[in-house]
Amino acid sequence: MSQSSNIPKYYSLFDLASSLQSIIEKTYKRAYWVKAEIAKLNYYPKSGHCYPDLVEKKNGKVLAQMRAIIWAGTYTDITRKFKEVTKEELREGMTILLLVKVSFHPTHGLSLNILDIEPAFTLGEMAKEKAETIERLKNEGIFDLNKRLAVSLLPKNIAIISVETSKGYHDFMKIIEGNIWGYFFNNTLFPALLQGDSAVKSLTGQLRIIKDISEQFDVVLIIRGGGGDVGLNCYDNYLLAKEVATFPLPVLTGIGHSTNVTVTEMVANQNLITPTDVAYYLIQKFHNFSVRMQDAEKKIKDFANELLNIENQKLNEIIRIFRSLTQNLIMQNKHSIREFETLLLNKSNAFISDRKRELYNIQIQMRYRPVEVLKNGYGELSGLTMLLDIRSKQILKNHNTKIERLTEKIKLLEPSNVLKRGYSITIHNGKPVKDIKNLKKGDTVKTRIFNGSFESKIEKTNYHGK
Repeated sequence: MSQSSNIPKYYSLFDLASSLQSIIEKTYKRAYWVKAEIAKLNYYPKSGHCYPDLVEKKNGKVLAQMRAIIWAGTYTDITRKFKEVTKEELREGMTILLLVKVSFHPTHGLSLNILDIEPAFTLGEMAKEKAETIERLKNEGIFDLNKRLAVSLLPKNIAIISVETSKGYHDFMKIIEGNIWGYFFNNTLFPALLQGDSAVKSLTGQLRIIKDISEQFDVVLIIRGGGGDVGLNCYDNYLLAKEVATFPLPVLTGIGHSTNVTVTEMVANQNLITPTDVAYYLIQKFHNFSVRMQDAEKKIKDFANELLNIENQKLNEIIRIFRSLTQNLIMQNKHSIREFETLLLNKSNAFISDRKRELYNIQIQMRYRPVEVLKNGYGELSGLTMLLDIRSKQILKNHNTKIERLTEKIKLLEPSNVLKRGYSITIHNGKPVKDIKNLKKGDTVKTRIFNGSFESKIEKTNYHGK
């Protein structure tokens, strides 16, 4: 501690840190069970130590945050026990119950030394979240919306949310593509993360993409291989379950386990446990349609045969009646036909005779008529020729007169003729003077008249313009 008359009393940083270390060691002597979420795991395989960042959140807001440490030996024991109970590795995003001891080091600051983890608590937290999700969906009246949708008779166009490297996806494709009946399915894969906290965002994102083009598909599949309950915790998430429940197409799930049904599977149109079950379900839909088509085909054939027999009987009866009626009608109209033939023959002969007489008269007229037409035409042509000759000569004469008048005018406007009448041209700098404003005192100008030219110097200019 240092004192001065002007400087206040102060402590070194180490003194303050040591004081805090002493207080914390005295106050927090025992270990405490603490509930927290793993924000970052920070595991270092080389040393075997783990330095998790722990947080507590409420409505997405961080209320508390601390650093922690799990020493290598303890980390091995904790992860082994956790995996035995939950069937999953310890990972980021989990809410866990920790046995910790509070420690403070002047250099490294405050941290929590993790001594143990209670895996059963993590399973309980997931069960709580699942129950809350189910209750919320039911209160909103959307829990069974997707179940009310009818799967089409032939679900041919399929949107698949999975991972191409997933064993479940390969099992599904092997059965679908290898079906011995040759049923064809148009499959489109939408890759997504299938477990962990990031899976919720990935799965809902792909569902929204499919929703925008939903008219292209008949059903949506969410398929993956098996996994422990913790790995499937994302399928109890409210946002994912709501997206599935309100989806406009039937959603079929084959997540790969049967012991603990997730909320997403509950709200899906069909929960078929494994990807292979989903494949067999779709093939069975084609089978069911095929059976219905076969039944319909048999009924149509039987009905058609029965209808044909009835119609054949009716047709035979109509033929019998028609034959009888036509024979009677023919007999009744034979006499009328003969009378009509006689009348038609007489009328035809009379018509032919009349046409012959008309044709003869036309021949007589055609013999003399062309000569008369040619004579008249020749007279008219001669008159037109004379009129054309007179009119053309008159037009040429008028044009010659106009040309002579224009020639006289052009001669009068020639510069030499104009100068003869007493006019002159004044030139300055090689150009005719058109504006008095272009001249000034002292300028030399050249004036040209009819029989010569002379030069002058400007003494004064007078402007009479408007």
